[in-house]
Amino acid sequence: MNIVMIICLLIFVLYIFQIILYIIGFSKIKNYELDSIFKNIDNKKYLSVIIPFRNEENNLIPLLKSLSQQSLNSDFFEVIFVNDCSIDNSEDVLLSSISKIENYKYLKTSKLSSGKKNALKLGVRESETELIVTTDADCIHNKKWLETILTYYLENTPKMIIAPVIMKGKSFFENLQAKEFFSLIASTAGAAGIKRPIMCNGANLIYEKKVYNEFENALKFEEVSGDDVFLMHNIKSRYCNDIHYLKSKNAITYTFAEKSIKSFFKQRFRWASKSNSYKDFDTIFVSLLVFITNFILGTLIISVFFNKDLYLIAGVLFGTKFLIDFVFLAFVSNFFKQNKNLVFFPVLSLIYPFYIVFTVLGSLFYRTKI
Repeated sequence: MNIVMIICLLIFVLYIFQIILYIIGFSKIKNYELDSIFKNIDNKKYLSVIIPFRNEENNLIPLLKSLSQQSLNSDFFEVIFVNDCSIDNSEDVLLSSISKIENYKYLKTSKLSSGKKNALKLGVRESETELIVTTDADCIHNKKWLETILTYYLENTPKMIIAPVIMKGKSFFENLQAKEFFSLIASTAGAAGIKRPIMCNGANLIYEKKVYNEFENALKFEEVSGDDVFLMHNIKSRYCNDIHYLKSKNAITYTFAEKSIKSFFKQRFRWASKSNSYKDFDTIFVSLLVFITNFILGTLIISVFFNKDLYLIAGVLFGTKFLIDFVFLAFVSNFFKQNKNLVFFPVLSLIYPFYIVFTVLGSLFYRTKI
């Protein structure tokens, strides 16, 4: 066995060990259930839901409907919409719907201070509470979403809460996205469970206002993306044990898959492009481990067509990775009642190595305007 093969096997062992750690991490997080804490709290606003948006006229009405159905009394929260230079009818749609709702606010960024990070900054600055909840305009929320978040915070008082985001899809392509996205959510939860968080999602993220203010200047405003991850990395560097994962079906936020391949890769390139600015060791290590593992696997799959001697090693490595990934996703899917995603797992397992390599390489050349 040559040195290259030994290195490849070592990398696969590290990958398997990492996934086992995530399985342990997810199992360590206790399922959170609501209690009766609201009988004994003051009648005041506790949290601010900040929703930056740009050109979301088709998504605002479903979002507003889900917010109007929240079980949490409106006296306890405010909702701040921040229009980030929309050029469609978002402003008219929103203002006509919220004009008579007392706990809703409407703000606008200027052309000189556009971008999601600046929109969030404006929303945080204008918020009246000490707890910030961020989400996106194309999301839908469970009825007990805010009640669960607030109750958990009052009981545990962490600096940051990472909450679950589930993607929905209708077509085969959209369901493939949902499964791939769910693997990210599973890794997010598993890493948080071992107190080594590597990811979070601004579609369902909670943090203290004072913590945001503490790290605001380190959020890399020159990067178009990363309003969530860069903040988490900075909080982790000082308050690692105060980042919690909210393992609760009531706290789920639902988002929707991209409709076209072009918009899908544009989104993934944008997400991956910010990785050049990461400084967190865990995130860098896991990102490289996942990339190298899939690069090796993709190379082996191609190589077997030219060298039959590689069939066995390629089959063993693919089968081993398939099994450990399936066990992990099945474990997390069972909790969130997302077992239907596993139907697409075999197909995605074959595509995934090539998709990962293409996305990482494509992100190196990706450029976007704020």
